[in-house]
Amino acid sequence: MTRIDNPFSAEDGEPLAAFWAMRRHWRLGFLVGVMVPGLALLAVTRMQPTYTATGILLYAPADFNPKLLRGVVARNQVTHALMDSQVNLLTDRPVLAGIADRLAATRVTGETPKRKGHGGWLDRWFPWHRRAVDAPDAQRAAALDRVRRALRVQVEPGSQIIRVRFSDADPKRAAAAVNLAMRLYLQGQQHRREKLLDHARLWLGTRARKIGHDLAATDLALAQARARAGTERGITAPLTNQAAGQLTDALIGAEARLAAAQSQIARDGGVSAASAGAAVAPSLDPLRAKAARIAARLAGHAATEGPNYPGMRADRAALAVVQQSIGAAMGRIIAHDRAEVTSATARVAALQTRLAAARDQAAAAAVRAAPMARLEGQRAADRSLLQELTKQIGILDSQSLLTPPDARILSSASAPTHPSAPHPALILAGAGALGAALAVLAMLARAALDSNIGSGEDLRAALAVPCLALLPELSRRAQGGLLAADYTVRNPFSPFSEQLRALRIGISLEQGTPRSIAVTAARPGEGKTTLALSLAASLAMTMRLSRAEDGEDGEDGAGPDCDGGGRVLAIDCDVRQPSFDALFDLAGAAGLTDFLAGRVDLAQAIQPSRITGLDLMPAGAVATDALSLFLSPAMPMLLEQLAERYAVVILDLPPVFALAEARVLGRLAARTILCVRWQQTPKRIALAAASLLEESGCVLAGSVLTRVNSARHARAGYVDSELYHPRLGGYFRL
Repeated sequence: MTRIDNPFSAEDGEPLAAFWAMRRHWRLGFLVGVMVPGLALLAVTRMQPTYTATGILLYAPADFNPKLLRGVVARNQVTHALMDSQVNLLTDRPVLAGIADRLAATRVTGETPKRKGHGGWLDRWFPWHRRAVDAPDAQRAAALDRVRRALRVQVEPGSQIIRVRFSDADPKRAAAAVNLAMRLYLQGQQHRREKLLDHARLWLGTRARKIGHDLAATDLALAQARARAGTERGITAPLTNQAAGQLTDALIGAEARLAAAQSQIARDGGVSAASAGAAVAPSLDPLRAKAARIAARLAGHAATEGPNYPGMRADRAALAVVQQSIGAAMGRIIAHDRAEVTSATARVAALQTRLAAARDQAAAAAVRAAPMARLEGQRAADRSLLQELTKQIGILDSQSLLTPPDARILSSASAPTHPSAPHPALILAGAGALGAALAVLAMLARAALDSNIGSGEDLRAALAVPCLALLPELSRRAQGGLLAADYTVRNPFSPFSEQLRALRIGISLEQGTPRSIAVTAARPGEGKTTLALSLAASLAMTMRLSRAEDGEDGEDGAGPDCDGGGRVLAIDCDVRQPSFDALFDLAGAAGLTDFLAGRVDLAQAIQPSRITGLDLMPAGAVATDALSLFLSPAMPMLLEQLAERYAVVILDLPPVFALAEARVLGRLAARTILCVRWQQTPKRIALAAASLLEESGCVLAGSVLTRVNSARHARAGYVDSELYHPRLGGYFRL
């Protein structure tokens, strides 16, 4: 098929094509947009108001653990994990069970359990379900679950504040539940604190008894060690060490004196007696002075006198005597020094012996004192630890009554005055927005999934053939009991008649009005018979008016565009379900099948109508071999005979998918028109029908969109809806 371009297509020239596509389904959008808020409003009106009470706790653990108690009762820093653990404690089973038991949990959330035998269809069809629900354990679990859903605990970010909320239909019950939950939580904390302190007391008492037993054993071992050492106090090593220190000091002094004497002896042995005496005996200064004087005199005499001078001999004798005295004194001094060396050597040896003995005695004393020192140190440590443990036990006894819980109530819950849920305004606003969104989506989806043909544009795009007319559907009120053909004659300026004229123009634009026109449809009920008869009536009226203008009076005269006379013939070719018989009261009259079968002649098969210039040929008797009659040479011969007598022959064919006769007869006609019902015929059905006609050799002149609801079509936003715009009302008269 050759696609016919549509100058009124919305693909390029209509930027709001999607909007118009949605507008065609505004009823669906309106329904969805109203239904969602309506359902939300209904749900809100049926919802029971819920009140939420709020209490505030401050978690501030008191650090009461001094020294050793930190090893008994560990205290953690306040962290996110610790705060989460407090939330878990507030929503733990003991708290939930306490609320359920004290506040009658079956009434806390406004739910009243049904009695046995009144559980509805669920209990009637599933009796074991009723027994399971009525079981005490199941009821208990259900009550705890309801309390768990109603109780909400939240820690404020970055703080140690805990908010406790409870939702219920009764505001007083909600406040009572919150306060009870906080009290149960604090009681649980106090109970855990008491258990912790009891554990600490038990541990400290056990530890104190063990240390006392160890202290007694240490005292016994110390006494035994003292007895073995033979001392009352058992510690002698320090005294021995002190004596050794004194001996060491004395030895050092003796060794210094010995060294000094030895150095003096060394000096005495390396010099002359005079120099030694001068060096070691300063007390001999008078003798040395005297010797010096005598030596000076000798020197004076030696310079002036001879060696035998008597004075010199006397001075030499005196000098010898003085030097002999000095030598004797030096001998005595050296002998004394040597005695000093001997004495110092003996003293050093004696001190060394005593020091060695003292050191051995100190080492032995230290060996004997080491166990006793260790035992005494252990005894002192045990005594200190026992005193500390006794002190801690006393502290625990006092703090068990004075230490507050780790948390305290900052604000108790009071009965709320306004419900927390539902929020009608928010719900309705959200439902309205959701409804609008769903409405748009529904309209878009309906437009995308709509496969029916709703406009001439859709018809052209689907079949690739011209849409020759949009034939509006005539209401019963508009027809006033008339047939569509009669309505066409009586209302020549109506939109219906105008579309018939548009159809005629569309058919005759290329080669003039064809002598035979076949009208068919894909399915029954699409208005093909109405179109065929109305088109025949419109043609007959036009030709009658044309003859009148030309001054011809006879009804058999031909118009200016007709070769075979000025009349029009409509043939009912739908022999299985004929329509002309009922419409024109032709029941029992001879018709098409009778003529083709040779039972009647042509004049007997044609019946006059009440419309001037229009003759009818009914379907005739039902023939089982109608297809063979249409395939026989009689059918083409009939059309040739009719072409000589009538200007135009209109063939009302059966639906394409119903009978094969439609394709056979359509091939014999000069032009074929396919009827497509507005908003009812899917595109694939219309396309398949057009394909069958063209494959059969039919000349498909175009298509007609029938039974168009002009009011709805005008509101749909199609391009061809302008045909029914109110501004064109002045061109039509009904």
